[in-house]
Amino acid sequence: MSQLPDDRHVLQTEDGFSNPLEGIHVLDLSHVQAGPICGMMLADMGAEVIKVEALSGDMYRHPIEGAYFQNFNRNKRDIALDLKSAEGRQIALKLAERADILLENYLPGALQRLGLGYETVRKANPSIIYGSISGFGQTGPWRTRPAFDPIVQAISGCMDATGEPGRPPVRTRAAMIDYCSGTTMAFAIAAALVRRARTGAGEHIDIALMDIALYAMSPYVTHFRKRGRVFPRTGSAHPAVVPNQNFKVCDGYIYIAATSDQMWENLCRVLHLEQIGADSRFKSRALRTQNSAVLIKAISPAIEALEGRELEAQLLEAGVPCGRVRSVAELFDDAYIETRGMLEQSIHPDLGVLETFKTPIRLSGKSSPLRNRAPLLGEHTDEILLELGYSTEKIEEMLTKGVIMGPLGTAKSGKPAP
Repeated sequence: MSQLPDDRHVLQTEDGFSNPLEGIHVLDLSHVQAGPICGMMLADMGAEVIKVEALSGDMYRHPIEGAYFQNFNRNKRDIALDLKSAEGRQIALKLAERADILLENYLPGALQRLGLGYETVRKANPSIIYGSISGFGQTGPWRTRPAFDPIVQAISGCMDATGEPGRPPVRTRAAMIDYCSGTTMAFAIAAALVRRARTGAGEHIDIALMDIALYAMSPYVTHFRKRGRVFPRTGSAHPAVVPNQNFKVCDGYIYIAATSDQMWENLCRVLHLEQIGADSRFKSRALRTQNSAVLIKAISPAIEALEGRELEAQLLEAGVPCGRVRSVAELFDDAYIETRGMLEQSIHPDLGVLETFKTPIRLSGKSSPLRNRAPLLGEHTDEILLELGYSTEKIEEMLTKGVIMGPLGTAKSGKPAP
């Protein structure tokens, strides 16, 4: 685990990372989750990212003691602006003129009404790559409909497909649609940068959470359109490959995915159920799916009698993919996180020691360094304005007028509190 030596916000945790986006400037007008995840990934790859927050701050600054915000906003600088004021909008537009990328996730039309829409920004900066993330896209009948990840899970069919048979549909706790939307936008921006290097042209990128969710549900939609069949909820089980689900063990649960004939035979051998493995009803994947209820009932007692860690080791040695179901508290029982160097530590002036996972990208064996902890609200307001050419007197004037905010409500030092 990389550690921060003191409570300053600048750190270098790993030498030799290539920083492929070094020199790229990003104006991050996004908030909550999907947009900030994209901005964080760009920053982790070396881009200079300036996050613009309302004077009240990102609504995800405080839930679960700031854990969302701290994970999604590292390696960024922060300026707090009132975008409803003419001077606040002028500052944002100046930042957009200097940026390679503008990232936002407001309802379509909201930034246009503030004078910061794509066409306005493009006139000031023709080569801008303007990335818009929204619930339902920049076009279509639902474009102005608000959405969060679980709402899109509900509307897209994802939630209906998740849960136990005969019980209500459930959401996934990890906001996978938000994560996938943010990473897809990062990929699209990288592609747009390559195109711009060839042509000089900017781009308006439109990513919709709903489109991401539909894309994830694509195999089930294809099957329905072909056969008219909707797979019922099957809990942890795969609807078309058996056995491929959670099984109870004597000390918890284990997920077993014996997806081939050889894996099925190996599973039965480990469980000392060779007779069941040779049963003609289970000799092919199609037959195992057809007779799934009988198969699961036949093997479950032998699995339940075993201890999870021991069974996991035996199955892995036999070439059967599996994994014990672990809680967050149990993630650190094994060496994986430490040996992969996934965990990073920083010290926040208000929250103390914080541990976050890195962006899961390695380039030539190196992962991105944590250069900056997530910023305080308005932590870099004054230094960013000074870079734009504003005088200290003008900065003080805008502070007094409520156009801007610095850390702890001041427009002074951009450094974290000691």
